Amino acid sequence: MSDLQSGNICEQLRSGHFETFEWLFNTYWDELFQYAARILGSQEDAQDVVQDLFVNLWERRENLDVSTHIRNYLFSATRKKILCKFRDDGLKEKHLEQFILHGELRSELTLSKVINKDIRRQLQNDLQRLPEKERQVFEWYHFDELSIREIASRNGTAEQTVRNQLGNAYQKARPILGKLLMFL
Repeated sequence: MSDLQSGNICEQLRSGHFETFEWLFNTYWDELFQYAARILGSQEDAQDVVQDLFVNLWERRENLDVSTHIRNYLFSATRKKILCKFRDDGLKEKHLEQFILHGELRSELTLSKVINKDIRRQLQNDLQRLPEKERQVFEWYHFDELSIREIASRNGTAEQTVRNQLGNAYQKARPILGKLLMFL
């Protein structure tokens, strides 16, 4: 299946086209497995996470609604499965640094995921302690879901500068992020 045909993947899955599911599995399994194994530090856990992802994908195929490229969707779903595994295993804090190092907290730190208004207010107060530029980059990246390139364009700075500011914000915001993950 070529990339030109990949726009029909969701339609084909919803129709129960098993060959499309096999193509997705064969195309992305290894890449998702390697990613999960790197984050989890366990090949067995990575295999379970990716296997569960594909089982869920097939079971929910009739309601599948993907608004992004299928690869992005699969990696995002894998990230969520990994976070659920950390939560279920009681290892959130221990592995928070692993996610920060891999820069994969983005989709899990959107403001819409913070349900309780008191928690949201506390998070905003805590973020005010960050230097202005780092706070702004952090908020744009996580809450407004802007890309590094979009932030650099807004600020009129280099992409590497934005990455550095984001890295500095992560280091300073680690206690804040730990607090936030307790409520996810």
